[in-house]
Amino acid sequence: MNILLQGHIAVSGESCLREIAESHWQINTWTPESASVDEFNQLATAANVIIGGNIPSDVWPSVPDLALFQIPWAGYNHTGPERIPAGVPVCNCFEHESSIAEYVLLAILEWEIRLSEMDRSMRDNGWAGRITGMSGSFHGEVAGKTLGLIGYGHIAQAVAVRAKAFDMKIKAVRRNTANKSPELDWLGNTSQLHELLGSCDYVVIACDLNPATKNLLNKDTFAQMKPTGVLINVSRGGIVDEEALYDALESKKIGGAVIDTWYNYNQKDKPEVSPFNKPFDKLDNLIMSAHECGWTKNQVRRRWQFIAGNIANIEKGQQPENIVFTGTA
Repeated sequence: MNILLQGHIAVSGESCLREIAESHWQINTWTPESASVDEFNQLATAANVIIGGNIPSDVWPSVPDLALFQIPWAGYNHTGPERIPAGVPVCNCFEHESSIAEYVLLAILEWEIRLSEMDRSMRDNGWAGRITGMSGSFHGEVAGKTLGLIGYGHIAQAVAVRAKAFDMKIKAVRRNTANKSPELDWLGNTSQLHELLGSCDYVVIACDLNPATKNLLNKDTFAQMKPTGVLINVSRGGIVDEEALYDALESKKIGGAVIDTWYNYNQKDKPEVSPFNKPFDKLDNLIMSAHECGWTKNQVRRRWQFIAGNIANIEKGQQPENIVFTGTA
């Protein structure tokens, strides 16, 4: 079995894959800094499996033995069937459900309880810094709050299980409303998004970015949210209209937001690019992180275990898991 790790993200998992790999698997690596496009073509021509993202050329070399193109992350909006050789299955992988779900619950708990604010105040002022309780205001509770999930796939289902354990009410919208899970108190289709937005204290974006979801959250949909509602985005920045989000937060049309995914991403040639085009960092009703909600060592290992399993499936002549499309080029 000849395996090519292509690109920085795939190559970063080389040691993990080697720990899991069968002894007879041959693992090669390629990055644009370390080798030429011609060298990629030579390696790809001999590969049974390529693990990576976009290839370094608009034209594929001959790949007579390629049986799997494996994306080592969840998103696949960067490619499509027309960019993959005909007949080659393209698979993604998840394994980030639990870590992202924990982030979402942390975000909700922090918003309600404000532990980081308590910590800062007590460090600065001791007992005089008490911000809740007998001499201060009250902090909130998660129990009894309503959580809305836009999309109900791997991540949203993991969030729902954990949120239900905190006695939250759970609502969701998705394209297919069949087979409502026991965690859900209400399940609607995508045309009922306004019902979810208007009734939820927290709204989590857990759908993928595609033409139908681009700017799904916008000026009109923000107007449908509770004025105290909090948006949590752990999916893709492009699902939320940036200008509308900034306006909704800056003018306090919604209660706030917790945002992990953004609008501009740093590249090798642009390492200092700002994640956003509006001064989100000046807002006091926003918690920000740099697209790291699911990033744990355990998550990385789980992904490479899944990838190794898919390679084993191919070697046995079995169908790989998580096929998102098949190449047509």
